[in-house]
Amino acid sequence: MSSPIRFDSAEFAEKDAEEIWREGIDAIFEIQRPKDPAAPFRAKMESWALGGMLLMSHVVGGDVEFQRTRRRIATSGIDHYLVHCLLDGTLMSTFGRDTQQVPLGSVVMRDLVVENIGFTRDAPMLTLTVPRQAIDRRTGGALRMHGLSWDPTDPIGVLIASHMRTLASVATAMDDEQALVAGEATLDFIAACVLRRAERWAESGDPRLTPVIRAQALSYIEGNLADTSLGPARLREILKVSRTALYELFEPMGGVAEYVRARRLDEAMRRLESPLHARDLIGAIACAVGFMSESTFNRVFKERFGCTPTEARGRRAGGVFTGFGVTATGNGARHPDDARGVGAMTAAKIRDLRA
Repeated sequence: MSSPIRFDSAEFAEKDAEEIWREGIDAIFEIQRPKDPAAPFRAKMESWALGGMLLMSHVVGGDVEFQRTRRRIATSGIDHYLVHCLLDGTLMSTFGRDTQQVPLGSVVMRDLVVENIGFTRDAPMLTLTVPRQAIDRRTGGALRMHGLSWDPTDPIGVLIASHMRTLASVATAMDDEQALVAGEATLDFIAACVLRRAERWAESGDPRLTPVIRAQALSYIEGNLADTSLGPARLREILKVSRTALYELFEPMGGVAEYVRARRLDEAMRRLESPLHARDLIGAIACAVGFMSESTFNRVFKERFGCTPTEARGRRAGGVFTGFGVTATGNGARHPDDARGVGAMTAAKIRDLRA
């Protein structure tokens, strides 16, 4: 498989190291550290792509707050679940009026549409970053995932923690096909464990549920762009909400129809620029994202992007796609010119995760 992305603060001046580290975490959290920490900054990160998810080993010394604020939720463009396995130190989280102290060796889930503040102290952990759709399509969605946990005495928790440790120990040795198989198997396993533990959201007028319901709606849309019947009626059926509630949910995004069309066009652009779809006919791509008419697709595509699908594909063909990752030498070591980019590449990996 492609080389893991590695970061070790010991390889950089302290100020540079913290800046690089923050850039990698900034994709998800706003970070707060003491102004006058008791010890020099130290941190390590290593991440592996496993199909549609990311496995990360991470530790930062001292006290740190990881804030998933309303602003960060709105601007990050990330809609994932996190699965943490705490290996040592202290991990505590607050969300709403609830505080969760995470026991050593336990496994806990975070839903990134929920405002949350996490506090760590010298806490090495393993984290799976999983696109919402990857779990929801296996579970049927509408589950209360945030704060779901398995303590170290729970046999299922022991299995999940052991599995995550094993993945981290063998990930570098796997080729791309093995990594994909391992990722899919892990998602099936996590989803099965979640189904036995999590509760489903009931239909409710509680405004605190709005971000969760919106996330479920967006996840369903992402997984069903090819369905030509995708629209308000189908979403009301899936989400079990009223016409008025659905309207209010999508009003900030221009309405259901406008949002669905925008997402179909964005997915079409992604495929046109991806070497994985270089041989796909434009008409086939249009059909795959839910457009019945290629002429309609061409027209609305140009309205959105200012170019035709053919021109968009031509722009990609003019460059060389190298993918994300760290340039490696024959022995797998990072190229010095890329060392400072590990934070940005980690953030890009997180943002670009797709089920």
